Amino acid sequence: MTSRKSTEERRKEIADAAIKIIGERGLREFTAARIAQEVGIKDGTIFRHFKDMNEITLAVLDRLQELLEAAPRSTGDPLERLEVFVLSRLHSVTVQRGIQSLLFSDQLSHALGAEGPKRVAALRNRGREFVRSCLREAAEKGLLREDLDIEGAVLLVTGTVMGFLFAATDGALPAPAGEMERRCWQTLRSALARKQVLS
Repeated sequence: MTSRKSTEERRKEIADAAIKIIGERGLREFTAARIAQEVGIKDGTIFRHFKDMNEITLAVLDRLQELLEAAPRSTGDPLERLEVFVLSRLHSVTVQRGIQSLLFSDQLSHALGAEGPKRVAALRNRGREFVRSCLREAAEKGLLREDLDIEGAVLLVTGTVMGFLFAATDGALPAPAGEMERRCWQTLRSALARKQVLS
């Protein structure tokens, strides 16, 4: 006899399925029928756990935030924290492409209606602020090149993640994903760090 999943478990499962569908197939496929098929339940069952599709979309945003903030955080020096952050973002592209593609497209914003752009921007801004804080601390500790522009470096780091996403999505990574994750980080570190702190 199989046990029923709790409402919380089922809501998380439905939100994960929605992330995958929107991220990989777009909003056209973001339907109750498609979500139910992905989860392996009947269409009507979804609405035992959610009032409507808008509530599912809000759960998607909450789940994205939860997944992104669950990424391991190093307590080491600021460049180690930045490394963990970058590698986890790059890895998430290959493990669950829907996460990053939703953050870098306007699909989720549109699905959320008027409040969507602000909520998605706030989620992206948290990532940028984390990068910025690591870079500022690293600069204060003399770990970065003296001529480095922090705001330009924030864009370099986030742009690398976006570029990796597009290359992975297009099947254009020139080496296995794990190898390219490490190579991307080494390239970023070489561009940011003072030569004497390179390992």
